[in-house]
Amino acid sequence: MFTKALNIYKVSPTRVAKEIDTRLLKEIGLTSNEVTIYLTLIKSGSVTVNVIAEKAGLHRQGVYDALDRLLEKGFVGFLEQNSKKYFHAISPEYISEYLQHQVDRFKALIPTLIALPNSAGDQTTFEVFKGRNVHKIIYNDVFKTLQEKKPKEVLISGVEETRFREADPIALEQHVKHLKRFKMTERVLIMEGDTDFVEGDQTTYRWIPREFFSPTPTFIYGDKIGIIIWSDPNYLAIIKNKELAESYKRQFNFLWKIAKKPHH
Repeated sequence: MFTKALNIYKVSPTRVAKEIDTRLLKEIGLTSNEVTIYLTLIKSGSVTVNVIAEKAGLHRQGVYDALDRLLEKGFVGFLEQNSKKYFHAISPEYISEYLQHQVDRFKALIPTLIALPNSAGDQTTFEVFKGRNVHKIIYNDVFKTLQEKKPKEVLISGVEETRFREADPIALEQHVKHLKRFKMTERVLIMEGDTDFVEGDQTTYRWIPREFFSPTPTFIYGDKIGIIIWSDPNYLAIIKNKELAESYKRQFNFLWKIAKKPHH
């Protein structure tokens, strides 16, 4: 019996190893694209984005996005030579040490978490994210939150759609499709004179006078407020507090009343 099982393993060790690697890497928090790219780098050494895209069978933009996340997680590094970046996988041994450190930190936190009071009242949460993909985070949180809320409307101020298109046109298009599909709507305050609009009845725009316009996108949805700060890197703050969200809604609706319908 043992000999038979051993022979079966010898028939396809690469396939078995690949399945194990993929499953375990996903379990520790990597996406499918991140797993594919990490394994590609382990096999390929130090290579450019074009080589990664070709060997992994992924689009360049998808490779860039996944590499950014892998860099933040510490799974990938890079060297710059002749104005080109060459990416490489971090040794699995270092990653194992990092994960063990994270486990030890969480274990030390367990007594504190257990001791926290379980309050059924209104709670305030504050989360901060940074990186080039913060717009995706706010899109996803708006969608997730509004699925459970009525009305299914998000109020947005400080928007320059051109900025969002430049950041990620595909993500913006998907966001609009989600709004249409799940019958969600958005009201958007933009600067007077701005003529960059997304198409569709799901979005209504109003022009706000230039002196009242601040180029800091602010999303008000459910009992949450999301604020994007365009910088290097970009930042996103999501605050969950019912009273604060209601206050922001009142301020938004006041500005909406004095704002003008744009000329298409």
